[in-house]
Amino acid sequence: MCKLPGRFLPAALAAIQSLLMACSGSAGRPEGIRLTAAQPPIAGLVTARTVPVGASVTLAVAPGATLPDDKATEVPVDTLLRIGFDEAPALGPSGTVKIHRAFDDAVVDTIDLIDKFAIYDGTSSIRKLTTHLTSSRVNVIGGLHTGIDQVRLVNYVPIIVSGNTATIYPHNNMLDYGTQYYVTIDAGVLNGNINGTPFAGVDANAWTFTTKASAPATYDVADDGSADFATVQGGIDAVPAGNQDPITINIAAGVYQEMLFIRNKNNLTLKGAESVSTVIQYENCDGFNPGTGAAQAVSNPGPGGVLPVGNLDAGGRAVLLVSGADLLTLDTLTLKNTHAQNATTLRDGTPLSSTLTYVNYSSAITQAETIYFNTGFTSANPAARLIAKHSNFVSFQDTIQVKGWSWFYDCFVTGDVDFIWGNANAALFERCEIKSRFRTNVASVVQSRAYLGYGSSSTPADYTQSYPGFVFVNCALTKEEGDFTAYLARSPGAPTATSSGTPPVYYYTQYDIIAFINSTMDSHIASQGWSTPGPNLAGTAVAGWREYNNFTPDGQPVDVSNRLSLSSNPPSTTGNDSIQLESSDAAIFFRDRSSILGGATNGTLTITGYPGGWTPQP
Repeated sequence: MCKLPGRFLPAALAAIQSLLMACSGSAGRPEGIRLTAAQPPIAGLVTARTVPVGASVTLAVAPGATLPDDKATEVPVDTLLRIGFDEAPALGPSGTVKIHRAFDDAVVDTIDLIDKFAIYDGTSSIRKLTTHLTSSRVNVIGGLHTGIDQVRLVNYVPIIVSGNTATIYPHNNMLDYGTQYYVTIDAGVLNGNINGTPFAGVDANAWTFTTKASAPATYDVADDGSADFATVQGGIDAVPAGNQDPITINIAAGVYQEMLFIRNKNNLTLKGAESVSTVIQYENCDGFNPGTGAAQAVSNPGPGGVLPVGNLDAGGRAVLLVSGADLLTLDTLTLKNTHAQNATTLRDGTPLSSTLTYVNYSSAITQAETIYFNTGFTSANPAARLIAKHSNFVSFQDTIQVKGWSWFYDCFVTGDVDFIWGNANAALFERCEIKSRFRTNVASVVQSRAYLGYGSSSTPADYTQSYPGFVFVNCALTKEEGDFTAYLARSPGAPTATSSGTPPVYYYTQYDIIAFINSTMDSHIASQGWSTPGPNLAGTAVAGWREYNNFTPDGQPVDVSNRLSLSSNPPSTTGNDSIQLESSDAAIFFRDRSSILGGATNGTLTITGYPGGWTPQP
């Protein structure tokens, strides 16, 4: 297929727009913030847009066409294989797809339809993938031979039919530069017609292609194969392990159906051409790849990198898993987990149940993050930072899970249950639309786990010092059509403490630390605001469940007369109230982006910011 001129032009226009926005206001001040009560806020998206929440349609090819073309040259090493039929073909029960190296006929990759998915054993002493680890339905993401010290192992669907096009997803990092390959497909793998003739497979040397002569110096991605890479993960894998230099992966408009993994690659930006038309999506969930996700250590990292023998860590249910990568930026794109609401099967009908992908595990099945930003921290080393701007995050349950420090600006986030959560130091949502999806059972927007801080004893002395936790400033809490109810947040239950070092330092986690400031709330938010039984700590200006100066969409102050407390209906049964902040506290702790993420103090009360301060810009 030919390269389409101007595919990256929208990225340049978006950059100009971001520069104009950055120059139009005070650096670090949330736009339109009102520090005096009873003034309607400027809330919601900076750039109004309609974000499709259904699965996006992937690239199609004409009947009889392939991508790459037969005898194509300068093909990206991460190419997918697409075949166009007269109408949607049916996937057969057996047969193989193989990629052969032309000069010696060696098979470099195989997909076998009779293979089974890897099985996760949830036994407390195991909690790893234990069975079918060499199955062709398991993909290793992250570049096993690239020098990275950890990779991600996931069950995946190697052949997906969308419309008239069958797309074959080779395993990652199987092809070399400057090499000719040919594809063989057994009869019966795909059943359909091409130009009226039944498809009988592909014989040796009937479909050949040659990869690019050498690794490109840039990181441009296009789903039609016209750029440096055909997949987003291909661009990520090309970034050197341990990178510290700013690198941007430019992603052309298109639909990229893949799971991603970023490990120890810092100052990396994934930059879409346009937020709605640049889509990274996959159907993943707790029933398909159980657990939040862990990275698997590589034995002998480098060209000789291999997976260790024995049980392996499972890569989890998110579309994008991030591990130990500081200053990752997601800019002007959509991350979408396409698993259907309450579905116990994949969209292709594959049942999600015990013995297929897991045993000894009580799977919720429906938990389905778009991103899990995973990072740790110590008293000496801060957690990693995430920036997401002008982007969209679409799922149902658990849409966003973040640890460490994150800033979401001009982002659209939608889900139905606990769709923003994680053990965060700080997660600031600024000028975002937070949209609850229709659900017959009452659910919460946020599961408000956060780090209170750390100290020398197993329990905190008091709640006068805290990390920022989850903060929503100038956001619009909206809803899908229909009559339903949602809570602002629910508690994870009892907080915990973990310790490390000698003498031990205790880290206080899973505390209810959340604030809604200068935001609008639609009619779906319950009059009590917060879920029973109530928060797990007493509210102060720096911790607990807090609100300030929130309004309805039509400009009326939110009625907080029945907000959750010991005397509300229903009442809090934890002994702790939610609170309305004083304007003096809002002016100090939520004055601007710098005071939220960099920290602030008022008398005995302190919000602990990122060491040295952190004020990201639009």
